[in-house]
Amino acid sequence: MPAYVPRHGALPPMTHIPPGNDWRECPHCGLFSRLPPRQPGLIAICPRCDEVLWRMRRTHFNFPFACGLAALLFYLFALVTPFLEIEMYGRFSLARIETGPVQLIAQGWGLVGALVFGVTLLVPAVKLGILLITLGGVHWMPARPLKLLFRWYEPLSPWAMIDVYLLGFLVAYTRLTGMATVHLDTALYALIGFMLAMAAADGSLDIEAVWRTLDERDHHTKPPALKGGVLMGCPACGLVNEAEPGTPCRRCLTPLTHRKPASLSRAGALVLAGALLYIPANLYPFMVITQLAGTQGYTIMSGIVELAQDGLWPLALLVFFASITIPLLKLLIMSYILITTRAGSTVHLEGRTIAFRFIDFIGRWSMIDVFMVSILVALVRFGQFANVRADLGAVCFAAVVVLTIFAVNSFDTRLMWDSQDKGESA
Repeated sequence: MPAYVPRHGALPPMTHIPPGNDWRECPHCGLFSRLPPRQPGLIAICPRCDEVLWRMRRTHFNFPFACGLAALLFYLFALVTPFLEIEMYGRFSLARIETGPVQLIAQGWGLVGALVFGVTLLVPAVKLGILLITLGGVHWMPARPLKLLFRWYEPLSPWAMIDVYLLGFLVAYTRLTGMATVHLDTALYALIGFMLAMAAADGSLDIEAVWRTLDERDHHTKPPALKGGVLMGCPACGLVNEAEPGTPCRRCLTPLTHRKPASLSRAGALVLAGALLYIPANLYPFMVITQLAGTQGYTIMSGIVELAQDGLWPLALLVFFASITIPLLKLLIMSYILITTRAGSTVHLEGRTIAFRFIDFIGRWSMIDVFMVSILVALVRFGQFANVRADLGAVCFAAVVVLTIFAVNSFDTRLMWDSQDKGESA
């Protein structure tokens, strides 16, 4: 059962804080709370908005490190072995996991190809490297370089999209089986193993415990003499600093800010850009399929309709939810949050915070269709007999997904709660 941080252990924003490294600023509402002593299985939750501040894992670092080593082996297998093979009209085509991005770039959609390459190959490898280096050296390597490295672990995690890629493969597979004979190969199973191993590592890793272990070996994070300034929680490691904005965090050297700079204007501009691109993303063809000299373009909705007509209702609903509903929900919810925050409204603060967490969690799943297209263009390359190429709709849709993710990341939810704090202090 979750254990809540007692309310008497909380301080309102901007209040002087006693020395110590166990205070945290809630990243969603700005409340300062003292973390309880470590008890494996305990969950420390913000008493105001229910954000999880510390999930105390029961496992030691050895288990997530072992999971990371297993993930490394799976990743290497995925790199050097074939992913899928198809046979069509007496012709044969083989694809590796990098073939899709390469073909997208060759077709002139370089930004989409770079995006697919980054979130399926580059970012997962970087995240895995951070995990292995940090946990492998946590007890013997110099603490300061490890802190500078580990501060990127959580920000990179949402961009490691192997799990979403595999759902995109599932959609692509249903289309391929209607066109050709499909053979699953080693890299696919390696990617599944990689996904499961990384999920186990993430689920067992106690991030706060890693920071505290590194602190024990690094004198830089001992509480300094307090000389005034603004109380700011580090966006990377969570440590509360009393300093001037722009000062590096005394634990991980991340530049500190009281609130994200120009949060409302940046998030608003990104939401507006995403809304404008959402229209052509749904109107223009997402991909064009040529088969026996016949060419047909597919929009997102026409692809969903085809899945439903083929009796694949679960997949049709999955794609509809991921490609139509989620982007629209993100745009509508973010617009509502931005408007109410700019107006200084204190209505439904808890509900708005929960809605923000929801769109922050589901936003990455909209990439399913983009990954599906990358797999199809990698395999179906038979000239006039059969060919798949991406089209403008895919580019616009990929831009919508990225822009809405950036919009969510740019918005500072503490601004919503600041209006309430000002009203209470008046």
